[in-house]
Amino acid sequence: MKLEISFNHWWNSHSKEFDGIFFDIDGTLVAGGRALTGAADIVQRLRNDNFPFKLLTNDGNHSVQEKSALMRKCGLDIAPDNIVSCGMALEPVFEKLDLKGRQIYAMGLLGTPDFAELAGAIPVRDPDKIEECSAVVVGEGTYNWQKNISAVINFYIATPNRIMIVPNPDSYWPNGKNGIGVGAGSKARFVQTILREYGVKISPTYLGKPFKPIYDRALADLGRAFPNLARKPKRKRILAIGDSIFSDIRGGRARGFTTALVLTGVSNIKHAEMAKPSGTPHLVFEKLA
Repeated sequence: MKLEISFNHWWNSHSKEFDGIFFDIDGTLVAGGRALTGAADIVQRLRNDNFPFKLLTNDGNHSVQEKSALMRKCGLDIAPDNIVSCGMALEPVFEKLDLKGRQIYAMGLLGTPDFAELAGAIPVRDPDKIEECSAVVVGEGTYNWQKNISAVINFYIATPNRIMIVPNPDSYWPNGKNGIGVGAGSKARFVQTILREYGVKISPTYLGKPFKPIYDRALADLGRAFPNLARKPKRKRILAIGDSIFSDIRGGRARGFTTALVLTGVSNIKHAEMAKPSGTPHLVFEKLA
């Protein structure tokens, strides 16, 4: 693990060592409704150099169109097709699990347009109709947690073999000056814990970082956007940069990427120093600029 001050300064002398970059968004490029210092500069430089990059996000609460609009408000000109969301991994999962055309119970929001609808399922949000559903997808946003969680717990007590899918595995997310917000992953694990105590075991399927589905989608999108990129680039020549030891660094290392932690979000230098090898970043930057 090597500590550097500025990512932008470091990139000046190391860019030729890489074939592509996967950026995290919240806590890495933006925080608290504003772009972090240096974010616009590095995005513009990569665009000018036609350097392959994608933005990976565990924000399943906003469609890529909404996320793009939010980033533009922050001062970052990012098109929707530059963004890979955990919600986009629902489509191959629905295909594999034969959920297309079926009703799924959606806890909370899944973006507008709705990721579940785009993936071919029929979202249901009325707790009284949950028994008609083939699976539960744990969404995000402000909704009646108590009513939804109670409905989902009783759904799995009655039908323990039904599937739970969690696009965003995060327990929490950086909420600017307000600290952290509660993530969808923590809600799923809360349900799982109560069910376990009751004697019912479920195994949620996670889609976002650090899990494989979002990276499969990101690598495929990167190859489509940059046809000159090697069909199977050397994994160590992909730089995965983010603010979370638990999602960005663990996920990047598990895929064989070179990983970089920026100390502008949820993880700090002590987290990096105490991390297990699977979560130790190759590089640590104090800031982008």
